[in-house]
Amino acid sequence: MVGAVGIRPVTQVARSGVGQASLRWKPPIDRSEVRSLLSYLRACLSREAVHTHGVRAEHVDSDTCACLPTGPELLFSGARETLPLHPESARVLRLSLRRGQALRYGYPLVVVGEGADRAALPLLTVDVRVVDDLEAATGAYDPTGAQGPLVRPVGPPDVNCALLERLGITDPEDLFELRTRLRTGAPDTARRPAAVAELAAKVRTLLSRLEIERVDDIDPLGTRGLPRVMDPGAHNVAVVFRAGPGGQFDTDDPEPGGVEGILADLDPADRDGLNPDEVAGTALASLLGGGARDTGAAGGDGDTPPISATALTQSQYEVVRSAMRDRLTVAAAPPGSGLTDLLDALVRTAVGHGLRVLVCAAAEDDVRDVLRAAESAPAHPVVRIGGPGQRAAEIRLLDRILAEHAGPPAEGARTPPGAEDAARHWRELSEAWNRVQEVWRTMDTLASGGHALARLAVERVHSISQGWDPDRLFTPEHGGPEYWLHRAERARSGGLTGLQHRTAIRRELGVPTDPDSLVRLCAVARMESEWREAVDRRTGCPPLGRLTAELADAGERHQRAGAACLRAVTEPRLRRGRAAVENRLETLNWHHGSGWPGLPALLDTLPAWVCRTDQARALPPTAGLFDLVIVAGAERTRVAELLPVLYRATRAVVIGDPAHPGPTSTLEPDEERRALAAAGTTADQLEARGLRHGSGSALRAAYKAAPPLLWLDEHHGASPELAEIASQRCYGGRVAVRTAPDMTGRGVVDWRDVAGTCEAAPGASYINRDEAYRVLVVVDELDAEVPPGTTMAVVAPTQPQVALIRRLLAKRVLRHDVRVGGADLLGRDGDTVDLTVLSPMLAKGSPAIAERRVRRMSHLWSTVFTRTRRLVVVGDRTYWSGEDGPLGDLLASAADTGAIGSDPARATLVDRLRGAGTSVLTRQTIQGWTVDLVVHFGARRLLLLLDRESHGRGLRHLVARGEALNRTTGDPVVVVPAWRCLADPETLVREILSAR
Repeated sequence: MVGAVGIRPVTQVARSGVGQASLRWKPPIDRSEVRSLLSYLRACLSREAVHTHGVRAEHVDSDTCACLPTGPELLFSGARETLPLHPESARVLRLSLRRGQALRYGYPLVVVGEGADRAALPLLTVDVRVVDDLEAATGAYDPTGAQGPLVRPVGPPDVNCALLERLGITDPEDLFELRTRLRTGAPDTARRPAAVAELAAKVRTLLSRLEIERVDDIDPLGTRGLPRVMDPGAHNVAVVFRAGPGGQFDTDDPEPGGVEGILADLDPADRDGLNPDEVAGTALASLLGGGARDTGAAGGDGDTPPISATALTQSQYEVVRSAMRDRLTVAAAPPGSGLTDLLDALVRTAVGHGLRVLVCAAAEDDVRDVLRAAESAPAHPVVRIGGPGQRAAEIRLLDRILAEHAGPPAEGARTPPGAEDAARHWRELSEAWNRVQEVWRTMDTLASGGHALARLAVERVHSISQGWDPDRLFTPEHGGPEYWLHRAERARSGGLTGLQHRTAIRRELGVPTDPDSLVRLCAVARMESEWREAVDRRTGCPPLGRLTAELADAGERHQRAGAACLRAVTEPRLRRGRAAVENRLETLNWHHGSGWPGLPALLDTLPAWVCRTDQARALPPTAGLFDLVIVAGAERTRVAELLPVLYRATRAVVIGDPAHPGPTSTLEPDEERRALAAAGTTADQLEARGLRHGSGSALRAAYKAAPPLLWLDEHHGASPELAEIASQRCYGGRVAVRTAPDMTGRGVVDWRDVAGTCEAAPGASYINRDEAYRVLVVVDELDAEVPPGTTMAVVAPTQPQVALIRRLLAKRVLRHDVRVGGADLLGRDGDTVDLTVLSPMLAKGSPAIAERRVRRMSHLWSTVFTRTRRLVVVGDRTYWSGEDGPLGDLLASAADTGAIGSDPARATLVDRLRGAGTSVLTRQTIQGWTVDLVVHFGARRLLLLLDRESHGRGLRHLVARGEALNRTTGDPVVVVPAWRCLADPETLVREILSAR
């Protein structure tokens, strides 16, 4: 139950008008453990940056990447143990040593992309290191030094993870399989660790698997040297290149948005790094075991009234309430659950109550959503900060603020509210929100009472049929059920007391007093007691229609009062802070070095900021700099990126989609073990707290630290047929679908049957060529059928299938822009499309490993089912029919007939209505909505919806569904409590037939 909101027109302030949460005692943080964790994460991030390092095409044959001279390939072929570097590649070596980067050797060179996006990435890579003893390595002494420095491979050969990521191969199973096949049969791994058995054949197989064309013939015996032209494809060229963090000089401050900035934040030795001594009192302390609850509300004791530009749902408010109260809040936001509205409400509530707030999003699109929502009336400034690319946007915002608040308000403009007006607005906000919560509670009571009555009504009817009628047994003359329950329990005991009670039961109730009869009397009395209590709870509430109207009125008053409160706080603060804005603007115009000049003073004037999560370095690394930080897209955020963000705030809200598997890791097991050993920690310790690199996400780590998980539990967007399956399969049925159905009558799901074959692809993964070719035909048909402007996507679970479909569609000239990709293609709410073609790949005889892999891709099914309005499945219908999986559910739901006998309340009502001379149809779909009963009598038609809801949220949706049906059909719609169908069917039928 939601607590009451106290009236607090004035927020207690700390620094320069910015509220500060009261901090209670928390368990101390072990600083040595913090340092070990930071050391471990830095090592993992640094090594992963080496694996995923990309080289721009224009940097080939420079001090970043040097092509080796013409001649035989030496290291991967196993021809030599060492590689001599010529002058150009020696320059790359010297610069890598100077900047602390890894030196890598690669062959063959693959050019991908077009224009400014073109990159040069070797297919196979290995780390190399300078040989210390030249004479020991070669067996001869070279006094001239003409041979140049020698390098030796360190570790086994690897498939370039940067190239795989560029091609869309991010599944850890794919990477493991490719590495295993590459290293199988390698000769003499002790002396020549980089050697690859059958090098030319394996390279050609990998290029074929990755759909990479060959510009040159792959001939390790005669590499080309510098490519003639940088055409896309594989070049028979060997290179050495610098990789990993450290590309800047030591005097350069790391730019936000890169791994260097995150590493600097995580370095306690850095002058501007995270300080373990100051972790206590920040949101980071909660992640590390310092407690996540009860930091005190922003405005003092009690709850904080929210401020929102849109109507808040109960689940959204629970997140806002927790954010204003607890050190760390963790929320699940499935697709279409109103995340953008929640983020905006969190920002407005924090700003309105005098708090500094930072929103960190995983992607640029999420950042744009936050900025767009802030423009809704009443608009309030949110500063976008990040790297140098965001400097111009910040300058434009500050210029606009100065122009709008240059002097006294213009004639006709809104006059800034005085202290009395501001206090009145806060009172109105609190009163309106109190009323919203009162109606919510009343609706919850109404729904819970009806739900309990529906359950008890079945038991009561069964009891009456067996001769145990509660209305006959428990009368005002005889006494209520509680009285006889007490006497029946005493009657079951021995002695004189038991005898007296048994005598009274026989004489007054006429009930036998054998042991079985007494047990049954107790059960009937308990049931009747619950029944009468639930009836009182249900009938004691105002009518549903009145509550619905009161809720709408209170919600409108709350939004108006919230807008007034936000203006009352924002406008005076902007006028008072003009000097801080001017100072920051002047700083941005002339200062281009490191540091954060002019920024801390600006936070009091402009308390709302937004950036990408990996750009936290753009803000001063001050412990508790913000009162609240909101991390959106936490399922795609690494733990290493989360730590610097939480360090900068006293409270945090971490929000993400729990169906997403989280970021993957390219580290090999040996590399992580070395990082663990060097940091002095163990994998089990980190795994238990969700802090292990590559084994989860920021969302998982936050949930481990601060359960329970709050849920945004209402979905809007996708068709109910699809979204309900996603709710059951991916979210345990926690998400209620509130989408209005498509009233065009067009089918939501279309199945194109094709009995293909799922087979292993070269190198790794799986492919279904028959489905891919049929997808081509289906896309051609749909492209000609759908109207202009329709957004289309093609989704498949594995990269080889995606690559084949993309290659086939590239040969077609289509009217529509068709996006092709895997599970991440529709990775955010803004990616919702009108039509999705799904190639599920599995068919009869599929390998068991392929079945397991595709079926457990909950992120794939979640995004496809919740971010598309129409789904076309191109797959083996026979294989999926009857299978325990999302597509099996889809086929089963289409065949569901909704039998009458499955619901006793509905079956009883149907019998009584037909007995009254009406015609009744069950489970009908009208204008896209499902109706429980359609009643015809005379020239009239009534639509009946059965109320089985257990909470107020479902009851409100049921009312909204009835109103929509009434608007679209013009027929009366009656919401019928399910319990009355069994408890009082005669009276209920009369009321239904008299409905207007």
